[in-house]
Amino acid sequence: MLKQLLSQHFHSLEQTHLLHALETLGSNQIEAFWQQAQRLNLSLLTEQRKLLSMDKKNLLSMPLKIPGLVGSKNYKRIGCELINQGKVGCLILAGGDGSRLDWKGPKGTFPICIKNQKKSLFQRLCEKIKKKQSLGQCLQIAIMTSLSNHAETENFFKKNHFFGLKSSQVQFFSQTNLPFLDEKGNWCLEQPGKIAEGPNGNGDVLNGFFTSKIVDLWQSLQIEYVHVIPIDNPLADPLDPELTGYTVESGLSVALKVVKRESFQEKMGVVAQKKEGIAIVEYSEISPKRYKEFLFCNVNIFCFCLSDLQSLYYHVKLPLHLARKKMNVLSFSRTKQISCFIWKYEKFLFDVLDYLPRSATLLYPRHLTYAPLKELGDLKNVEKALIVYEKLEQELIP
Repeated sequence: MLKQLLSQHFHSLEQTHLLHALETLGSNQIEAFWQQAQRLNLSLLTEQRKLLSMDKKNLLSMPLKIPGLVGSKNYKRIGCELINQGKVGCLILAGGDGSRLDWKGPKGTFPICIKNQKKSLFQRLCEKIKKKQSLGQCLQIAIMTSLSNHAETENFFKKNHFFGLKSSQVQFFSQTNLPFLDEKGNWCLEQPGKIAEGPNGNGDVLNGFFTSKIVDLWQSLQIEYVHVIPIDNPLADPLDPELTGYTVESGLSVALKVVKRESFQEKMGVVAQKKEGIAIVEYSEISPKRYKEFLFCNVNIFCFCLSDLQSLYYHVKLPLHLARKKMNVLSFSRTKQISCFIWKYEKFLFDVLDYLPRSATLLYPRHLTYAPLKELGDLKNVEKALIVYEKLEQELIP
């Protein structure tokens, strides 16, 4: 029965090549294939193909002029008060795996060794949250996983007793996947009965968060502001009082941290001026000549007004972005996996800035804010950055 449904489904989409070796699949594989197939429709395929035909070098803005690091005790005071009142929560973007770090498992489980102490990225983050808690206060975090690492991430937290936090403080939800397109604009197979796909980008944090019961819990706890940070930046402050206070005092829907670019070779989204507020433009969507005009870069650390973000979610569909990458997919002629170029589709959270006019930036020192851990070659720089950061942190303690 399911084989017939699969055949009808992919014939209607003119993607019959996906039925390759269907007769060799067992009942469990057929069931999993059907579950995956039901998420794919003509509307999605049309949207993905349309993006392939568009001009990807689209840049409309002039560089954003930032006067310098905004530092104010007043911002920090306001932020600290809100955090102490439990009115600020944190969303953690942790859908990635550790493959580029030569690590089997979710990226957040990757250990970093400082002063002979090994701590995972998740542990470091939870310890920062714990330090910010006032007496009796339990601050909330929600972790966005992927379909492939969700169960392993939850089990990692349970095994480590939530790193000193209460289990009621930590919530989990998963982003979804989007299928890849081959060079001809068709979906492709990773193996018989499994369409090649991957997580659909950090922009899916909105869909995952607002369709879960987590947002109801947070609203019942009177959380008003939400920080969003990536798990692969161990210098990211999960609840930055200065950024929080700046968002509140300036009446913003969103504030984000930026750093000054160190070189033109850095693959980072850049901050651009628009008529109202700001915008982020992805590095892959800028011509090299225009990219050199922009001095300040996005590090994916945001503070949102929760009510404004929720209103936006119900009225806005974030666009898709695409990147050309090498992946292992099934070769029908050789009936085995080969490495070839595919098109990967993702949503980016920074696109919400196009719909939130009350947006602004804070320029932060890089050595206090940004130490990305994308691949194994970054590890030494990250460890050095953490040593410097921890030393400065100790010097600031009275």
